[in-house]
Formats: sequence, structure tokens, C-alpha cells
Amino acid sequence: MAAGLLASEQLINFSEIIDNALAQQRALLHAPESRKSDTPLRSFSVREVSHALRFKYNTLRQYLNTLEGMPDGTVEPGNRKYFSAEEINQILEVLRNAGKLEDSRYPRRLPGDPQARLIVYNLKGGVSKTSLSVNLAQFLALSGYKILAIDLDPQASFSDMFDIQADVEGLPSIYDVLRYSDPDSGEGPIPITQAIQATYVPNVDIVPGSMSMTEFEFETSANFRTGAEGTPFHRRISDALEMVDDYYDLVIFDTPPHMSFAVISAVYAATGMLIPLSAGMLDVVSLAKFLELAASTMQVVEQHQDKRYDFIRFVLTRYSASDPAQLQLSSFLRSHLSGSMLSHDFVSSTAVADAGNTMNPLLELPPSSFHRRTYDRIFESLSGIADEIDAEIMRAWGREPFQREAD
Repeated sequence: MAAGLLASEQLINFSEIIDNALAQQRALLHAPESRKSDTPLRSFSVREVSHALRFKYNTLRQYLNTLEGMPDGTVEPGNRKYFSAEEINQILEVLRNAGKLEDSRYPRRLPGDPQARLIVYNLKGGVSKTSLSVNLAQFLALSGYKILAIDLDPQASFSDMFDIQADVEGLPSIYDVLRYSDPDSGEGPIPITQAIQATYVPNVDIVPGSMSMTEFEFETSANFRTGAEGTPFHRRISDALEMVDDYYDLVIFDTPPHMSFAVISAVYAATGMLIPLSAGMLDVVSLAKFLELAASTMQVVEQHQDKRYDFIRFVLTRYSASDPAQLQLSSFLRSHLSGSMLSHDFVSSTAVADAGNTMNPLLELPPSSFHRRTYDRIFESLSGIADEIDAEIMRAWGREPFQREAD
């Protein structure tokens, strides 16, 4: 760095160095394609499809061979048949139309079912919020949910995982949906439909995050000072979602590790909350403070309208059952939070960390890229979390959750 540069100039230089290095790294990771989204999501074996749709393996094999309208799939080496995510959607609808898929395992809204909205929320950083949100979205999408993900973090890591960079590509972001009207320029918020981006994962669309979200915080403060009219900040997300209420079964909010007006708006719009926390005593101490702050925030919102959730659940992340201290803390939390803790934990694994380093959630990687036992352990962890969230959504829709049967 040249001496005498302003602090801002030094920082922007470092930013450009890292941006360029990351671009080169992405090119190496995804060669010969230029970017990750140029490659379609991998195909899935019949056993993986049976797990996603919660059918016994032999039962699904029979239906694939006998029910009219089933996709052909692709036969790969070893004479094994694989199906794309689009074909899994087709299988789901064939099973439903043939009367083989009861309401309890049909991951779509029925007439009268409200849109489910899940906020993954904790003010403490380093608790794997984004990794959990991305993997959860993909697991639920593969089972059939139509999902809209909303990235509220100015760092936009969730968006990056789906190879969408609003700031770099000049795409509209969640800021453009939530922003206030500017009387001088005449610019104002856009309909959420104009900010939604399709992803390479069928059933997952996204409203990307952007550094511009920091401006929303300043605008909201200014709006308070001037007393300007318009949609109150806490209703801006829920009002925006009305336009797509009939299209998506589930909305997932990925949040930044700090309180903000945008987070409060998502807290207000959500119908369920998932709180990830690491199995460390400092994290539990922070959790108590976070819950107190969240409660006081909701009290402010509830001055305008009562707010009730269908569920609030906690999940341990980066968890290692072989660590005696973590095991003890897990028992402590379960004894006090009991049924509010998910039964499944997001396990700690170098394989999960490696997948994050290559910007690949678990379902984007072939099982052969892991040691089989390692893959099974991570898969069981994430699949179990997805099943438990699915069960909460089903209860909110007035359905009895489906219980998996041993295959």
C-alpha cells in the first residue's frame, strides 16, 4: 500500500484485492464453467428420492415402474437410475394425483393454508445461521416446498451461496423492495416480484441481499424524525409479500447478526422462528440477553398489533456429541427448554466446513465426495432438522405430521 493514502482509500484497495482473488478462486473451483450456477444441480438416486419424498425405497420403485406419467430419469454407470430435481417435482405430482400421497406428507399449501414464514434468527455471529438456512432451504425444496428466500444481511452470504450477487451484477435487492420514496428523485420501492431471482435449485427463488440495506436503516431513522407518511417500517416486509402470497409455500428469512429495522420487519412478518446456537456457555449467556432484547422489540411492535408465532424452536449448531462439555451443555438446554429444542443438531464436521469453503451446500455435492459414514452423519443431521421444521409447518396448517418409517 502506498504511504499517505486516506483510510478509505486503503480499505477500498483491500476490498478490491480480495474481490479479485475471490473471482479467480471461483473460476478455479467451477472450471470449465465460468460460474457455479452454469452447472445444474446434481441428479439424485432412487434411494435419495425416496428419502426426500418420505416413501419406502421399494414402494417408490414400484410406483416409478407402474404409475403413468412418471419421468424416465437417467441411467448412469452401475445401471442405477437418477432423477433431476425437476423430475422429483414431477414424481411428487404424479403420486399426489394417483392418491398415493396423503396430506401429511404433501409439502404444498392446500386451500385455506396460510403462507409459512420462517425467520432464522440470533444476534450472535458464528452460530451457522446462513449455512443452516441454505441447507434447510435446499432440503425442504427437494421435498417439494416452493420456497422464497429473503436475504436481509448486507453481507449477502446467503445470496452468494446461490451464486447471486446483486451488488456486483446490478440486480435489484431486498433494499429496493423496502426502501422509502425519495421526493427529490421520484424513486421509490419496487414490487417484490421485480426483485425475485430464480436460482439453479428448482423450487428456490431468492430476493438477494445487498450492502444497500445499510441505507434502509438510515432512511427509517430519518422517516421517524420527519414524521413522513407511508408504510410503517415493521410492516414493510409483510406488506411486500402480499403480492406473492399465493405462489410460495414457505418464505425463509436469513438475518444478519445484529438488530436492525429490517430484522424487526422480518420478525413481524414471520410465522415461525428458528434460533440456532452453538453449544458453548458464552453462547447460552448471549442467548438469554438476545431473547430479552427480542422480547422488548416485539413489545414495541405489539403496541400496533398482537403478534403470535406458530412455533419458536432452538437448534444446536456446530455440535459434537464426542465433546463432553458440549454434551453436558446440550443436556442442560434440553432439560430446561425441553420440547422447544429440536431433537436433531447441526453437527460439527470438517466436511461441512469444506463444503462452505467451496460455496456448496450438502445436497450439491455427490455422496462419493465424502467418506460414506461422514456423509450419512451430516445428511441425517440436516434431514432431521428439515423434517422437524416440516412437522411444525404441517401442524400450523392443521395437518398431522408424517412420521418416517424404517426402510
